[in-house]
Amino acid sequence: MRSLLLAAALTLAACSRPDPPTLRPELAAVTAITARGIDLRVQLQVYNPNGIDLSTRSLKANVLLDGKHDVGTVTVPAPLKLASKQWTRLDVPLSVKWQDLTSIAALTAQRRGVPYQVDGTVAIGGETLNVDVPFRLTGTITHEQLIQAVQNSLPGLPLPGLP
Repeated sequence: MRSLLLAAALTLAACSRPDPPTLRPELAAVTAITARGIDLRVQLQVYNPNGIDLSTRSLKANVLLDGKHDVGTVTVPAPLKLASKQWTRLDVPLSVKWQDLTSIAALTAQRRGVPYQVDGTVAIGGETLNVDVPFRLTGTITHEQLIQAVQNSLPGLPLPGLP
């Protein structure tokens, strides 16, 4: 009887749900600002606490400028093997298209850097078992980067307050 109970306990333990990985946000760096949108590079460290390898599937991110201007949301494939009991770096390029270029022009006219926030999730797991692990990263877009983006977006149009 004891061996039957032990076998049942081992079977349940083997079928238990994996623990969710831990994300440690490292960096959200602006790599380009163009007429089409904003390009960023997001870096996260991911720890897999389980005794089995897992994999990432995708990364979803929303970019917010100055705490109130929603740039947009993008989902990109981000396949990566997460080795058991190890930290792994996830480095993902993102391209978010402008939804409202007039807001960007208004931010540029303020003659200051603009803080940005990237809120997102990393989808980890497979077809039948998966989890979305959240993250948040912040940074600042320089005034010069904004000027260049607006001037490239609206060539030949002089904007008040801009050189």
